[in-house]
Amino acid sequence: MKAAVLKSIKNLLIEEVAIPEPGENEIRIHIQLAGICGSDSSLYEGKLAASFPVIPGHETVGLIEAIGPSVPAFRLGQRVTVHPNYYCGECPMCKKGLTNICLNKIRLGVDTNGVFANYAVVPAKAVYPLPDSLTNEVAVFAEPLAVAAHAMKVACMKKNDRVLVFGAGVIGQLTLQMALLQSQDITACDLVQSRLDLAKRMGARHTISEQHELDACESAFDVVFETSGAPPALEMAIKLTAPGGKIVLLGIPGQSHPVPTVQIVRKELKILGSMIYTDEIGDCIKILDQGLIKTQPLVSGVISLDQLSENLNNFSSTQRMKTLVEICNG
Repeated sequence: MKAAVLKSIKNLLIEEVAIPEPGENEIRIHIQLAGICGSDSSLYEGKLAASFPVIPGHETVGLIEAIGPSVPAFRLGQRVTVHPNYYCGECPMCKKGLTNICLNKIRLGVDTNGVFANYAVVPAKAVYPLPDSLTNEVAVFAEPLAVAAHAMKVACMKKNDRVLVFGAGVIGQLTLQMALLQSQDITACDLVQSRLDLAKRMGARHTISEQHELDACESAFDVVFETSGAPPALEMAIKLTAPGGKIVLLGIPGQSHPVPTVQIVRKELKILGSMIYTDEIGDCIKILDQGLIKTQPLVSGVISLDQLSENLNNFSSTQRMKTLVEICNG
């Protein structure tokens, strides 16, 4: 089969490799469509540790092509997506329900070969059937939408909370739309005007791009979702959150930075981490199928597998949102 193999940092080659065979409790999926994620870029750039060589990619839609022993409830040709973070179910974190921080987690496309290939083998327990009414181009958003859905669960938002979404990239746009299911008072903040224009189209009531606009919003928001990972963002979020409010951190900065603890105490703020997701993918498939989330405006392009390396080299372009990879036969 054809596969994109990351040999070393920034060394991605399209090669012919052996088709993987499903073992017990495993399924082989014929990949139709995949999405490029920020973690794919981090892996490519060497910012995310992995053992090379590896086939990256974890956001996908495909057809079940082979079924290993002991796999019930699936059929050949069934269209599916995948939960790409395999948890053990036995460690202390899993037993607490924190499967997203499983001590033995295996990440598809990082710790094991992923979906930038004609075929991928995954555990049957990680496979989710898709309804016929959901197109591939929408269904491929189930995994990134689960990141936003989990953040909503962490936030425990109240109806009509005043919400700020820091960062208007893909996760920011999805978080904004998930928040809109509970409140209409959503503000988006980003340095790139085209992303703020898109946030307006997605339903944001207000947008912020200038420092003086941020200064005018001190203590104005009940809930702040920080999706950018920018080092100054947490300090600014603390300033902008109202007394008794919540800050939910989705973005991970490259390094730690000082935190103004005095304001946290005086305003009695709650700062919460939100790490990927637990069991939200199934619910996100339903949400997408109900048409509650706009995904088409988030697609900035569809490329072939042969164009993947070039796209990863240009991943930081401010005009890019979600790029999809159409996986070709061969």
